[in-house]
Amino acid sequence: MSIQVTEMGRLAIRDLDSGQLLAEHPLATGNGQLVQNTNHKRDRTKGIAAYIQTVAEAFPDPTAASPFLNEIYNRKPRYIRDQLQLIQRALEPAEPDAVTKALGYCIKHRLYRATDFADAVEHYKRPRPPEIPSEAPLKLLSDQDQSKRKVKPQIREFDAYKAILTGGQR
Repeated sequence: MSIQVTEMGRLAIRDLDSGQLLAEHPLATGNGQLVQNTNHKRDRTKGIAAYIQTVAEAFPDPTAASPFLNEIYNRKPRYIRDQLQLIQRALEPAEPDAVTKALGYCIKHRLYRATDFADAVEHYKRPRPPEIPSEAPLKLLSDQDQSKRKVKPQIREFDAYKAILTGGQR
């Protein structure tokens, strides 16, 4: 480890071999003052695994949700807590059927972001439009009066359209 004081008056702790910044703290102003970030003591990976498990259990099928959530973690490890929170918010008001369809859609289309999942849940929560009966009679153009098919629209000068669009009349 290497310890340096930066130009900004901060203490920088780096790995000697790689030069990677391990921690940065403000300099202690008092005699014997301990400056420490609590994150250095915490095993953050254990918390994430438990959080992923908790969110997976909120799905109708946790065994299908776990690989999906783990893939999000693999792709966005830095933002996994935010991703999981957004997924939890999307799950709370949703029906199990909408959640299952949204999860299937995201997996099928390789959409591994919380916003994509939340959008899919919203889509599947919406009521479906009524289906048009298949027995609706169709009227073919060949069955229509032939004289209607030969009608030509009125042709106007461009200035007529320009006058209408600018608020004038022609």
